[in-house]
Amino acid sequence: MNESLELLEFDEVKRLYTKYCFSEGGKEKILALQPNEDPWSELSLIEDTLKTLRFFEFPTYYDYNIKLLIDKVESGQILEPGELLRIRDFISGCSAFKEIGRKLDASRLKLKLLEIKELPDILNEINRVVSEDGDIKNNASKKLKEIREEKRRINSQLKRLSENVKDKYRQFLQDEIIVFRDGRYLLAVKSSYRPKVKGIVHYSSSTGMTLYIEPEELIPFNDRRKILDEEERREINRILREVTTKILSKMETIKKDLSIISHIDSLYARAMYALNEDASIIYPIKSREIELINAKHPLIPDDRVVPINVKIGRDKNGLIITGPNMGGKTVTLKTIGLFTALVMSGFPVKADPDSKVSMFKKILADIGEEQNIQLSLSTFSSHMKRISKILEKADENSLILIDQLGTGTDPVEGSALALAIVEELIKKGCKFVVTTHMTPLKLFAIEREEVESASVEFDPRTLKPTYHVLMGVPGASHAFEIASSLGIDGEIIERARRYMSGGSVEVESIIRKLQEEVRNLKIEKRRVEEEKEKLEKEREKYEREYKKLKDSKIEEIDYQLKDLTNQVDDVMKKLEKAIHVLKEKNIDDLKKVVKDLHDEKKRLRKINLPSSMDRVKEGDYVRLKGGTSIGKVIDDKGDTVFVDFGTMKVELPKTSLEVAKAPQPKRTLTNINVSKNILEKPEIDIRGLTVEQAEPIVINFIDKLVLSDFEKGYIIHGKGTGRLAAGVWQILRRDPRVRSYRFGTPGEGGTGVTVVEV
Repeated sequence: MNESLELLEFDEVKRLYTKYCFSEGGKEKILALQPNEDPWSELSLIEDTLKTLRFFEFPTYYDYNIKLLIDKVESGQILEPGELLRIRDFISGCSAFKEIGRKLDASRLKLKLLEIKELPDILNEINRVVSEDGDIKNNASKKLKEIREEKRRINSQLKRLSENVKDKYRQFLQDEIIVFRDGRYLLAVKSSYRPKVKGIVHYSSSTGMTLYIEPEELIPFNDRRKILDEEERREINRILREVTTKILSKMETIKKDLSIISHIDSLYARAMYALNEDASIIYPIKSREIELINAKHPLIPDDRVVPINVKIGRDKNGLIITGPNMGGKTVTLKTIGLFTALVMSGFPVKADPDSKVSMFKKILADIGEEQNIQLSLSTFSSHMKRISKILEKADENSLILIDQLGTGTDPVEGSALALAIVEELIKKGCKFVVTTHMTPLKLFAIEREEVESASVEFDPRTLKPTYHVLMGVPGASHAFEIASSLGIDGEIIERARRYMSGGSVEVESIIRKLQEEVRNLKIEKRRVEEEKEKLEKEREKYEREYKKLKDSKIEEIDYQLKDLTNQVDDVMKKLEKAIHVLKEKNIDDLKKVVKDLHDEKKRLRKINLPSSMDRVKEGDYVRLKGGTSIGKVIDDKGDTVFVDFGTMKVELPKTSLEVAKAPQPKRTLTNINVSKNILEKPEIDIRGLTVEQAEPIVINFIDKLVLSDFEKGYIIHGKGTGRLAAGVWQILRRDPRVRSYRFGTPGEGGTGVTVVEV
């Protein structure tokens, strides 16, 4: 199958995904992917990766390209300090990925990330030995510390002594500087004064006018310094070898981690391709069906590519595509084969997610390269040789792709041979796609139920192909129209028409008329779809406006209830004050408090609440229409009722109320189960639950949120009818630990999310 994948430019397309990789290992993983019989796990991992990227940023900034360092260690070489820092960086990156895995909900990606083995001992050892700027630390060993302390003493003595010697020989010096070369302090002495300065000559200038002399006073100190330099170098090598040996002892773990990171990188790259290239994850189906919707060949630039819509039903063996040259037949055929190979290899593809791709054990292709991206020529004999191999290997688990079947030889013989080959493919039960110009094959596709017919559209007005695929319609070759548009004389065109047999002329004429009718239908269909799209946008606009009004009403009522609660609290404080005054028997103060309470009673009775036509009776549980607080009717006054909301009793019109379910009893501190598993992610998803089902989950979430380090949490309830959101707000309103709550911002999920602070 490798030869067929090469004809489909499979490897070249895979390289498009590698530009999103953050490591060389990830690139290698992607380029090694091939069609296999179990792509679902890879596609599921990519889907998990896409979901994870909504909440977490992958630590792609670490250095994961350590394969050469692994080879170096395994060959017995010592790692340099900078290379140790790269190993440390890799280990830190692995730990960062594993930390994400700990925070994820159960998924395939979580399991993959948790396979990473952390190496804190190696990390600590490298940090103990190597500084951030790549030097070996003084405390890396006791001996190294002693050597460097002695070097500092020697250097200090040398510096002091050098200044004294310089002053002593100042009159003989060419430059009044102390030169440091090869670990020794030297003086730049005029050559004529060589006898005046006792010491060893190490260098001379190019003119010979200056000699660089090591004064005899400095020689013992310079010698000791050189010895210390060598001892320091040996000790550093010993330390580096020791650390390298420890890394070698963990090499199997490091290599396994590198393999996992490379796999994760390949998932990340494919997920980023899906995000940036508007590609979809399509899970292959086992039924024999192919349907590509708005499929775009990835090698054609976005400003030139025309989306392809093509279908081979499960009741059809194959598809025969006809139409003019350079109309897109080959691109369509290659797109079908390429997307099948990509999906079976675990890649997202540039097509609508509703597309369908079937599973095949073999993808076998004979694609003429005259319309390949890299233009070249192929002979009839080479085509037949390749087709012979295809027919030998084809079976019911094969996808066969043959471009320009029957060309390259006598048209009559080529047509007969093409028909025989297609019949053999049908007999073998394989799925196939064939492109051709042969009229007998066009008629065969119309006559046989096992075969679907399609063509690439040709615009007779512009005399150019549109590159759209027309399903169920054979295509004319339009050779005369194209030849005329390219400058062939009209008389020659007419002469050619006369040479054609009557039957051929009639068939081509019928096909052209059919194509024109289909083209007109497509134009009408596009117009209807545009109208439908406009109406759909208007409908969505009205729904958004309605939802906005409804949500604002919920918030308004909730605000009113909050305000009522605050007012009742004020009244309760005044009652407490009244009780205190009674105890003190202060009559004046008592009168004042009674007056305040009377005023509060009048004000509360004047509050306007939303109205409803629902009728209620004594003993019913009710809520304000559109509200969330639930109370019990304790006294029926006819048109009005007294409702006990727990914190207050209010007389309300029956028309402002609606019947509600009895509220669940409040949970006391004694029956709250405090989990030891404090929140790792400050969010819960309760979509699809009823308010009753969601209440214990929300309360448990608040429990954990209070005990965690998070101050803010996210309750994902979805938009829907708003009933679940209203129920959540009712739960939060009753909970004294909740400081505030609100709908999410557009970036947080809008009205589908409630943001709560504790």
